[in-house]
Amino acid sequence: MPATCPNGHQSERTDYCDICAAFITTLPPLPPTADPAATAAGTAVMPVVAVPPGATCPNCGSPRATDKVFCEVCGLNFSTGQLPSPAAELAAADPEAVTAEWVAAVSADPGYFESYQAENPDDTVTFPTDAEVREVPLTSKEILIGRRSDSKGIVPLIDLSEPPSDPGVSRRHAILRLNLDGWVVVDQGSTNGTLVRGAVTPISPGDAVRLHDGDHLHVGAWTRITLRRVGTPAP
Repeated sequence: MPATCPNGHQSERTDYCDICAAFITTLPPLPPTADPAATAAGTAVMPVVAVPPGATCPNCGSPRATDKVFCEVCGLNFSTGQLPSPAAELAAADPEAVTAEWVAAVSADPGYFESYQAENPDDTVTFPTDAEVREVPLTSKEILIGRRSDSKGIVPLIDLSEPPSDPGVSRRHAILRLNLDGWVVVDQGSTNGTLVRGAVTPISPGDAVRLHDGDHLHVGAWTRITLRRVGTPAP
């Protein structure tokens, strides 16, 4: 009996699609939209399927990179079937934090670059000595940190492909999300990880880590991102 692959093709094989080679599970094809009840709750969830490295993302059809927890194009969590939550209005437990204006101050951190070099001695990346601090207003409740890719449709609000481009940052590196009690950061399975508040160990991909005014992240080879309420002094 023909099987249906995640991309909708009819395949005689039941393990991998005859047409696109997508991994086929025993579940029916995934619908293009999330469950209405889950969407209303603020989280889009797809049916959970096993997506091995190299197979096709069942939500958007992009190949899964080896050892990636999240799809680099649509953000689907391959382990849970959860898509990034929409930027929906939330009933905030901390109204002051939610209604305040926030910015992310992006800078090049020489101290962090030295530690990156120590752990990656073969990397030929050079530190941008002329980089200036730039502030990115956080204008929505979900902010992607990464590097722009027009071909993949990835357009981060905090775009670290802008000069000077940080090559150590993944396309979909991390997400800043405004939850009920304030901001959290969620690493998207990035290659070099996300460090919070000067830690030396990256946070676990998929874990939501609480952030406060003045907290900072280190990503890539040299980038420091400081979360700050408008009106508070810069560090």
